[in-house]
Amino acid sequence: MPCFLRQLHKELIILLYNLETNQCVTKVGNSMGDFSCVNLHSSPPNMLVAGNKDRRVRVFDLRCAEAVCCVQGHQLGVCSVQMDEWKVVSGGEEGLLCVWDQRMATKLWEMHARHPVRRVWFDSHLLITANIPEEKNPRGSSITEDDPSLHRKYRGVIYCYDFSVDQLAVDSVLPICRSSYDEVSGYSYNIGLAVPYDSI
Repeated sequence: MPCFLRQLHKELIILLYNLETNQCVTKVGNSMGDFSCVNLHSSPPNMLVAGNKDRRVRVFDLRCAEAVCCVQGHQLGVCSVQMDEWKVVSGGEEGLLCVWDQRMATKLWEMHARHPVRRVWFDSHLLITANIPEEKNPRGSSITEDDPSLHRKYRGVIYCYDFSVDQLAVDSVLPICRSSYDEVSGYSYNIGLAVPYDSI
């Protein structure tokens, strides 16, 4: 069913409309703060996830128009959300990225970045975030136009986290550390190793 969302600022609820009939299908919400982000597209059928300026993430069941899960862990408002059948990913204005288990309403994992997490996307093994700063231009007359070190904190960052289960643990180890005693020579990579070589 094609639909769109609308937030009523005075009542602090989310209205879900059917685009074919132009009728309101359901109302969800009634929170203390404004809803800052909503994701219906990536959610399972009849589910909606919403982030709020009151620092909470809510999962709504559209069949009964009630919150089935509410988690809190951000220090500032929530600005991006996505969910699947059992987990919710939320990004906050303070740069905190959280992965939640909605069945138990507990935090599974978190990561902090400098800029607000404006966009999250995940699938079975990848998590991609876009961290975009509030201020895009440096302040102050002493900052020069061509100094990249002063402007670095005003750049956004895209992070990609790979949670593949089939990724081998040895892939993250330097080749010199995977060497066996059978090899007679190697390059030390400026690392003082005791095993497998005493001197390289």
